[in-house]
Amino acid sequence: MGKGRKCCVPGCNFNYNNTDNYVSSFTFPKDATSKNQWVKSINREHFIPSSTAVVCIKHFSSQFIIKEDRIVRDDGSELIVPRKIWKLTNDTYPSIFPNQPSYLSHEPSTSRTSPSERITALKLRDEQNFAEWCTNDTVNSFEIFQETFAKKLGDGWLNIRTDNFV
Repeated sequence: MGKGRKCCVPGCNFNYNNTDNYVSSFTFPKDATSKNQWVKSINREHFIPSSTAVVCIKHFSSQFIIKEDRIVRDDGSELIVPRKIWKLTNDTYPSIFPNQPSYLSHEPSTSRTSPSERITALKLRDEQNFAEWCTNDTVNSFEIFQETFAKKLGDGWLNIRTDNFV
């Protein structure tokens, strides 16, 4: 990331000398697959990025910009430290192009939750459903049970009641 370097996206004028719009920028990834994804996303004909080519922060979704580091301490608490130099997640690519046709811009899909997070959420949901079911399925008295049972049976059934049995 750097400040003041000119964005290589067509139509973007951030970080150019004649403006005061200086924003953070990011160099192209070294990984060939990721670099090709960036070049393809930018949609600049016959473009081969140099080692100094950058894309400004305006072309990335905020969910892929790492602005802080999270560290888990020995006691289990989490320490959040703001980063002086922001960085991008490994799976990001430029996706916001306000000065180009709208079909070139898109919001990348949100990242999937991890299996352990999904399992935790499912267990919590199941526990809540079970607690709700237990609350709704209680019989407070035998008289209420007899009345409810008689209503559900209808008129065609013979309902014989004794003190503790139906």
